[in-house]
Amino acid sequence: MRSLVSLTLVVLTLVLPAGATAQETAQEPARLTLAEAVERALARYPGVGAARARQEQAREAITEAKASRRPAGRLNATGTQYEEPMVVTPIHGFGPGLFPEFDTTVFQGTLTVSYTLWDGGATEARIRSAGEQAGVAGAALGAAEQALARRVAASYLTAQGQSQVLAAHDRRLAALQGELSRARQRFDAGKAAQVEVIRAEAAVAAAEAQRVALAAAVGNAERDLARLLDAPLDEVRAGRLAPVTLAGPALPPREALVADGLAVSPAVEQARRQVEASRAAEALARSAYRPTLRAVGNYNEWASSEGDFTGEWNAGFQFAVPLFDFGVTRSRVAQSAAATRAAAEQLRLAELQVREEVDRAAADTEQALAQVASLEKAVERFAEVVRVQKLLLDTGAGTQIDYLNAEAELLAARASLATAENAAALARMDLARATGRLGPEWLRQNLRQTETTP
Repeated sequence: MRSLVSLTLVVLTLVLPAGATAQETAQEPARLTLAEAVERALARYPGVGAARARQEQAREAITEAKASRRPAGRLNATGTQYEEPMVVTPIHGFGPGLFPEFDTTVFQGTLTVSYTLWDGGATEARIRSAGEQAGVAGAALGAAEQALARRVAASYLTAQGQSQVLAAHDRRLAALQGELSRARQRFDAGKAAQVEVIRAEAAVAAAEAQRVALAAAVGNAERDLARLLDAPLDEVRAGRLAPVTLAGPALPPREALVADGLAVSPAVEQARRQVEASRAAEALARSAYRPTLRAVGNYNEWASSEGDFTGEWNAGFQFAVPLFDFGVTRSRVAQSAAATRAAAEQLRLAELQVREEVDRAAADTEQALAQVASLEKAVERFAEVVRVQKLLLDTGAGTQIDYLNAEAELLAARASLATAENAAALARMDLARATGRLGPEWLRQNLRQTETTP
């Protein structure tokens, strides 16, 4: 009997905790990674949605431009009421029996089919311009997506970093409250002066006031993130965000980063495509100097109020040569040429900005990483100082002021470390954005994040 009871206890010990743990794990929500947050924002944010719509609009403009290569048909129908009888059908001759019908009501229908044989290159220029404008819209979409990814990352890291500072502050507040309790006990026992209690109360009050500001900063960052993701606030609380740690390789040389940015940057691509679009617009303006040749065919049908339908066809070629327009075409060509020069200068400016952004982001990344390494050591040393000061205070060999100052220095070091870690991550993302790489896939490859709660 005793062995049966023992066996039952063993089974319960092994099965029940495991089941409870599995149930708790199933109920624990997965943490939101930065890549997932960026993907959600890209799918929902209206600015990116508008950029996608403009890209679709530009693509449809290409289809419209290409359609002008094909024949065009048009059907017109009119019905006219005259005061006096009017000729219903055209007069093709004079003689007995050739008089047309007259009526006060005349109906006419015309089917016209035309095909442009030569237009001086205008159609090709329109197609090329539409294609380049689609490229401009695509590059603008890429720039909007990367700008949004950067905004999401900033809000995400701010919420997470401020939460870490708040957690460190709570640990300091607990330590200060413990010191306040100790000071009161010593004062009640007559072993300490009242000034120690007052000093501890002041430190606790200041820490509580600072905690309010820190909690507000966390809440502001969480609300910013919720707006960008169009998500409920509870889904983007700092506790639901996965910690961010840089995991990418070492930075390549600056020259390689600049070359990569010039080749891939959406801003440079947008400026480059705008130059080509301006050149196409200039070619379109110049095509007005050249003659045009079109093939045209018509089928006309007339009828009176009595019916009597009569139809005939005609076909031929239309050749037009521009002679003069008092400088209209010349002015349009000059405007297009100026727009091309302006676009070329914008391209040079975009390339300069990429070089500047790469240099600044690379320098910021190196500086932030160096600060993180130094502050990690500082936090470790300050934590040891706090431990020692606490021991000295408990044994009566230290002073309360030294202990409180050590706690304040430790909190400042932890806050600086969290800020530096976030700055390093953001600088690395700025570098990825400058080189045209920032996006969910880059985040997955260059960040280490745990999706499950610990």
